[in-house]
Amino acid sequence: MHVRLSASWTDPRGTVWAVGDTVDVDAVTLAELEEKGMVEQPAGSGSTETTTTTTTPPKKTDPSKIGPGPSAPPADTEKD
Repeated sequence: MHVRLSASWTDPRGTVWAVGDTVDVDAVTLAELEEKGMVEQPAGSGSTETTTTTTTPPKKTDPSKIGPGPSAPPADTEKD
């Protein structure tokens, strides 16, 4: 998995990575880096954290306000 570092890091092989570098790591290394806060999580990316979203129920519409919009043609009032 490719991740962007938010802190400098030296990998197990001794390679030094700078802030902002993108590195390819396995799941165990990723977990270790996340635990230390060394990985950036851009919005919309697949994160290991679970997020919950609460939704509010829609507001009830006043029946007297239901009808054609302001751009609707005038009602036909003529009767046959």
